[in-house]
Amino acid sequence: MQSLETSLHEAYESVRKLPVTGNVATYIPELANVDPTSLALVATNLEGQTFAFGDCDVPFTMQSVSKAFSLAQVLGERGAAVFDTVGFEPTGNPFFSMLPLESEHGKPRNPFVNSGAIAVSGMLPGKDAHSSYEGFLDFLQLVCEERPSLDESTYRSESDTGYRNRAMANFLKQYGWIEDVQQAAETYFMQCSTLVTARQLARMGLFLANRGVDPLTGRRILDEQSCRAIVTLMTTCGTYDYAGHVAIDIGLPC
Repeated sequence: MQSLETSLHEAYESVRKLPVTGNVATYIPELANVDPTSLALVATNLEGQTFAFGDCDVPFTMQSVSKAFSLAQVLGERGAAVFDTVGFEPTGNPFFSMLPLESEHGKPRNPFVNSGAIAVSGMLPGKDAHSSYEGFLDFLQLVCEERPSLDESTYRSESDTGYRNRAMANFLKQYGWIEDVQQAAETYFMQCSTLVTARQLARMGLFLANRGVDPLTGRRILDEQSCRAIVTLMTTCGTYDYAGHVAIDIGLPC
């Protein structure tokens, strides 16, 4: 049987040789400056072996990847009560859509669409957005063993132009799903603007792959039920309105 390292290298090379198509994101102005040719593939197994190819140590902002980790932090502190505020069903709509909010009394369908992620950010402890964000960085440091940092220019770009996300936060406030619009929105903008590398992300995900326990330290990060909920939501809702396509293309369940 072919080794994992060989399989990953072949996958990386096959993608690297493809022509660069599509466009970088422009809905956040700062993201328009990202290098479209940057490519990395990193996998870390439960024994701590890491296989890395390409730009694996080039930092980039977490954007929506951050949603899985803010959810993990909040589930660790509040448990299943989190789902009294956000649901766990796919929307079938784009991640930025406000349509489901209007038909469901402002309750977000799941924690990975923007409205749900903003509601989760509003649950992060702290007296203001900056203290909530520092707590989020503390959690990332716990699961990464390195402390990520904020990309100030991306954060400022998101904060200055995030009109739709602020509208969602106000909508959530109107229906009582969050307490502080400013805290929820600004924390969300900052968590999305957190700089990480592909190598760090692979390390961060180990506790999710190991039912809530960091296999390298033996430390329990999250209870097994909450961990299972996150992984399930990543499958059913993590790729938004393409979740069905992704499941069929990959072949889920295996």
